[in-house]
Amino acid sequence: MQHSSSSKIYLIEKIISVLTYITMGLAGLIWLMIAYFNKKKLKFFLMYNIVQSMIISIFCVAIKLIVDIILEIFARIPFLDFVAAIIYYVISFKIIRLSSGLSFTFFQLILTILLGYIIAGIFMGRIFYIPVLSRFMNKTMQNYM
Repeated sequence: MQHSSSSKIYLIEKIISVLTYITMGLAGLIWLMIAYFNKKKLKFFLMYNIVQSMIISIFCVAIKLIVDIILEIFARIPFLDFVAAIIYYVISFKIIRLSSGLSFTFFQLILTILLGYIIAGIFMGRIFYIPVLSRFMNKTMQNYM
């Protein structure tokens, strides 16, 4: 979806947005602190991408932690330890192995494709909407606009 603001999206905003997704929100957090100390207000496009990247990163880390905890619990229960081993094997199986030694699990591949799509959209000046997350973000960002 095209950003509806009449203001131009500058290249530096696009670069910071991309760096924010690549660094799991760290670059955006640093940019937010710089803006805060300089008493500047970030444009909607940049602020939206910073917040969205942080939420996506937190979601990915939370899912990973939950799955690890569940598998650890299953691994300690007799008869379920075999199920835990199979699940661990399936989620950690490398479906793509490149000659450079780089490999991807299914989850990593999906996340990489999603981030690639978001980054391509950023360079076109578009905001990527994720159905459930976007409704939450729109409510949160209304105070910012």
